[in-house]
Amino acid sequence: MRNQDGTIRLQVTTALACSLALVFAIAGVSFFSVMELTHTIEEAIEESTLESQPLLKLIQAVQESYLEGHDYLIYGTKSELAEYRSTARRTDIAFESAMKAPFEDEKEKELVRQAFIKWRVANNLTLSHSPGEDPGIKLMHMRKIDGQMDEIQTSLNRAFSRAQEELDEIKAEALALKKMFTISIFILGALAIICIMLLWRWLVHSITGPLKELANNVNAVGTGEVVPETNVAGDDELGRLVRAVNDMSARVSENTTSLKELAERDELTGLFNNRALLGLLEDEIARSSRYGHTFSFILLDIDHFKDINDTYGHAAGDDVICQLATLITESIREVDKAARYGGDEIAVILPETDGTKALAMAERVRLGVSSQHVMLPGGEMLRIEISIGMAEYPGKKESIRDLLLAADNALYEAKRKGRNRVCTESGYPDANR
Repeated sequence: MRNQDGTIRLQVTTALACSLALVFAIAGVSFFSVMELTHTIEEAIEESTLESQPLLKLIQAVQESYLEGHDYLIYGTKSELAEYRSTARRTDIAFESAMKAPFEDEKEKELVRQAFIKWRVANNLTLSHSPGEDPGIKLMHMRKIDGQMDEIQTSLNRAFSRAQEELDEIKAEALALKKMFTISIFILGALAIICIMLLWRWLVHSITGPLKELANNVNAVGTGEVVPETNVAGDDELGRLVRAVNDMSARVSENTTSLKELAERDELTGLFNNRALLGLLEDEIARSSRYGHTFSFILLDIDHFKDINDTYGHAAGDDVICQLATLITESIREVDKAARYGGDEIAVILPETDGTKALAMAERVRLGVSSQHVMLPGGEMLRIEISIGMAEYPGKKESIRDLLLAADNALYEAKRKGRNRVCTESGYPDANR
């Protein structure tokens, strides 16, 4: 059942606001998450860069010192010595800067420290050279210096490689994190879309569901069916529309029932009319054929009814017919159906009743009527008598026409034998015999 207050416009606005809020929430979370992720990656890369840049400068400074040292050892001039001393000071500064770098890996720092020790040895060997030195000693110094410089280069390259590996690991982790974040955003977006779809589906169903039910009920009312009320609570446009249609449907149903009652009832007696009688007989014959049951049908009229009309008038005749209908209704069972067949003729359907029981019931009705007096419009009391013809179904009958003809023949036989009696379709028994 739909239960809410407010208007449909408010519901749509609320649903739209919820959808936009969800979209903006996801967009906001995604934006700040991207910013945080980017900041984290930048910090990690910056830290790795702070480690690798001093190492790179140190490697360049060591190579320059090595070249300047070779030039000094070969030429031995004062200018070469000055160039070497300047380059060596820059290398010392580069070592100091590298030693102060924020290494996360202690192995890197140890490699730089070892390279610095070897650098001090190589530097001292270079500065200990004099221009007039024996060539053999000079060559030996150069070989020692080359060995120290090779070890320095190896240590620094290993430290730089480890720093680069750390940077590559950070980049790989950042890429994996970015991928995972992208997948998470995609999943979150998909869930948001599903939530929005469910929200709008609920909203559409809450509006179209009652409307479809309402349309079906209106169509059913249009065909004359009696339908239950459309169950919608709330004071919105749809609720007011449904209540108006329910009221209209109730009035239409009441009017339909009344019209059906008027269409099936005789205006004078209140009994079923001839048209309704044919429908009731059709139903009873179908039920008898389906279950193999027997039912009976009696047809009666007032003896000398024409004399009553001629003597007291047609209004009195109508009043007599009405009182006879009342007497018959009081004499039959609730399951029996009485109808005005035409004029002063009244028919009664007796379901689940064979010929013997129907004959007894018809005789009881005849005696009940003949023992009563009817009051005419002028206050005069009049005793009336009736003749009854009875037929049983199925017997040899196959249709409504056969049944009506058999009962009519039995009634004619009762008239022929002197009236105020019951006759079967075969003419027996004679109630007054």
